[in-house]
Amino acid sequence: MLSAFARPTCAALRRSFSTSAQNNAKVAVLGASGGIGQPLSLLLKNSPLVSRLTLYDIAHTPGVAADLSHIETRATVKGMTRDDLFNTNATIVATLTAACAQHCPEAMICIIANPVNSTIPITAEVFKKHGVYNPNKIFGVTTLDIVRANTFV
Repeated sequence: MLSAFARPTCAALRRSFSTSAQNNAKVAVLGASGGIGQPLSLLLKNSPLVSRLTLYDIAHTPGVAADLSHIETRATVKGMTRDDLFNTNATIVATLTAACAQHCPEAMICIIANPVNSTIPITAEVFKKHGVYNPNKIFGVTTLDIVRANTFV
């Protein structure tokens, strides 16, 4: 609770909600990697009112931040590097694709774990190791990479 001396005046409150303040909104999302946090973060990233978006959660937030940082809007997003993303996702992809190679070797495998250009070769090598590699059944989902390319161009 605010003390009587710390309460802002009505004029101060009006200034904090002014148009110029809203055009430079710095937003933090707590619970950003959850089922509500991810779409909320995406909506905030697309808002022209947000100039900085910072994401927090117990786990997986750096990947969400990295993905959102590549959407071409004015808001900057604090997240991990592509190398950090690879180090996190490489083990996950290897583990999951090993299970697929063992239990459902004829399945079509769509990889969206980024960086896709690095996780697809991991998938291929895992399937080769298990003797069930079929290049016509392993796919990379690259929509996010196209969005990133548009941002960088």
